[in-house]
Order: sequence, then structure tokens, then C-alpha cells
Amino acid sequence: MASQSRLVTSKAATADSIAPFKRIPWTAKLLAQPGLVTSEDSLFATTLRTPLTLRDLVSTYEQPPSAEAIISEVTTFCTLGTGMDGHPGLLHGGIIGTLIDEAMGILQTANFEREYARRLALGETPAANMGSFTAYLNVQYLKPVQTSMAVVIVAKHVKREGRKDWITAEVKQAQSDQASPEESLITCATGEGMFIGPKPSKL
Repeated sequence: MASQSRLVTSKAATADSIAPFKRIPWTAKLLAQPGLVTSEDSLFATTLRTPLTLRDLVSTYEQPPSAEAIISEVTTFCTLGTGMDGHPGLLHGGIIGTLIDEAMGILQTANFEREYARRLALGETPAANMGSFTAYLNVQYLKPVQTSMAVVIVAKHVKREGRKDWITAEVKQAQSDQASPEESLITCATGEGMFIGPKPSKL
């Protein structure tokens, strides 16, 4: 996916968007951590949001300690409808890969937006094409992801070299939406990807 600060932006999550996850014990516990920033992604939270597909979606991250520091981890919460089943009650594998790619892109977008704002505050003129594109994405499928339930995707920034960023992700789910917050989550899939920003002459 492309994540350009000029074209693809996140917005603060509304109370209505967060409410479904506060009714699920294990996601409510994750959202109760202090100091979290919540946001929504326009593609998944608006365009692809239907009762049969992605019913609800929000992302959270901890505010970095300084303007120069990057956001190292973003957790994306979503509830899944049965319209994306590959087998009855199980999420299609291609959608799992798409969720991983999107969660990584949300992390990238949040960092590009921070960098754009930081440069503006310094009186600089940031490049209009700040952003990145998925260069590769490797996904390992470990356990089925159940639909009609909540799932979280945790994306972590690994390193940056020039225009390249490496990110990992894990797709996690509880045994049921009514599972105790103390129960261990199941890691259903993992992903590793590399994102690359365009050369200054591109876009």
C-alpha cells in the first residue's frame, strides 16, 4: 500500500469507533493502557467498512518522548464480518495479508505525518511526496483467524536505512470475544516487510 502524507492521512478515532472494542474484555484491557493515541485509517475505517467486512477499526500507539523520535509500534484493532470468509467462519488468507500490509502502512503513515509536522514547525518546506510503498511482504500463516470476532495486528518498526524501512507484524486473536483479559492471545500470522520511499525526482 502507499502511505503518502499528502494523500493518505489518519484521523483521531471517535468515541463511536472505539466503543465496540471497549465492550470486548480483552481488547478493552489493551485500550485501557495510559497515554495511548488513537486514530483511524481512511481506507479501512471508511472505504472498506461494512457490516459484512471490516465492522470496526481503530489504531493506537504511544506518543514518542520527543519530536525527533519515531513511533516504534502501532496496534490496529478490527472486528471482522463473515463477508471475508475463505472457509466458513475463517478469514480468507489474502485478507490476512492485506491487514498486515495495512497495519504496517498505518505505522508508516503516522511517522511520516509526525515528520511532516516537525519540519513545518522548524520553518522548513517538507517534500510533498513524503511516503512509502510496499517493496515486499512475507506472511507466515500459523493459525486460522476466526471471523465475527475481534483481531489485533501489532506492527513494529525494525530499522531504517536511507529510503527503506523494515517492519514486522503479528496478527493476534483470543479464543473468543468473551475471553478473560488475562488469557494468552493466539498468534495467527506473522509478517515482515520492507517499505521504500520514492526518489526525490519521482511522484
